[in-house]
Amino acid sequence: QTPTVAGTIGTSRCKSVSTVEDGTDDDAKGLINFVRGEDYFDYNGNCNLTETRTDGGLSILGDIYHSEMIIVGGPDADTDFNSSNEEAYYRNIKGYNNWKSSRNMSDRQRLIYVGANDSMLHAFDYKTGIEKWAFVPPFIAAKLPMIINKDYDQLLLGESGGSNPIFGVDGSPVVHDLFIRGYNQDGTLEGSKSWRTIMFVP
Repeated sequence: QTPTVAGTIGTSRCKSVSTVEDGTDDDAKGLINFVRGEDYFDYNGNCNLTETRTDGGLSILGDIYHSEMIIVGGPDADTDFNSSNEEAYYRNIKGYNNWKSSRNMSDRQRLIYVGANDSMLHAFDYKTGIEKWAFVPPFIAAKLPMIINKDYDQLLLGESGGSNPIFGVDGSPVVHDLFIRGYNQDGTLEGSKSWRTIMFVP
């Protein structure tokens, strides 16, 4: 279902702005830009819909409520085993050590992953804390309109606008190295199994 928020809520006092249009396409575009950090709903009342919103001087990052941060760098799972029914034994016989010591893997950038109630999984550089990217899972995208609160639209009672807290990507990411058939960069399925680092986002 197409969200209908921007055309009727966020831009009602900014019709003179050339980027404002009526209709569901504009609503969807505005919502996406808002989630990316733009002040599309004109919380400060100046009709500049492309500036970075400040939310009262606070970060535009959604609240991190239940999700635990996880650091992912080069593979480092154990391959020492005592019996053949251990996962470490499976790693050992499937060439895990060679994979994790390869240049691509040993030099893999360390990132911090965490879910937030802005409906995004966020990835931050481990050393600098700078956000590298964020991802909205398709199944959670339909919840994005719930973030908008029209009572916070534009400058009200001398305070900046805000958004509704929702349980978006609220679970903790889980990461594991798996020996599976993955996909090549051209989208074709691999002919044989290889080691992959997989993240599950609950």
